Amino acid sequence: MDHNFLLSGSAVDWRPIAQGPGTSSAPITAERGAQPYRLAKWRAEPGTYERPQGMPWSEVFVVYAGSGRLRYAEGVVDLVPGVVIDVRKGVPYVLEIDRALEKLGIITL
Repeated sequence: MDHNFLLSGSAVDWRPIAQGPGTSSAPITAERGAQPYRLAKWRAEPGTYERPQGMPWSEVFVVYAGSGRLRYAEGVVDLVPGVVIDVRKGVPYVLEIDRALEKLGIITL
């Protein structure tokens, strides 16, 4: 069975974008042209990050380092490496980070 993967073969240029105290993100260039999404790496230091209005986008992300919790109206999700989270646009939540958390997300507008 053949598998075909599109790989750029180039290193990601990490340019942190400040998002608030203790956090940063960087867009990852994709070679698929103008699309209504972006890939982003995100890192946050321990602390509490409240998003009472949610975010102006939806995001699916996978945690690959650190630990914490995501609290929202319906419950709590433990954030540990391997967990995949789907956060919808405008949904209020709180991130409680115990150990520096790193994630890779797909953001859709």
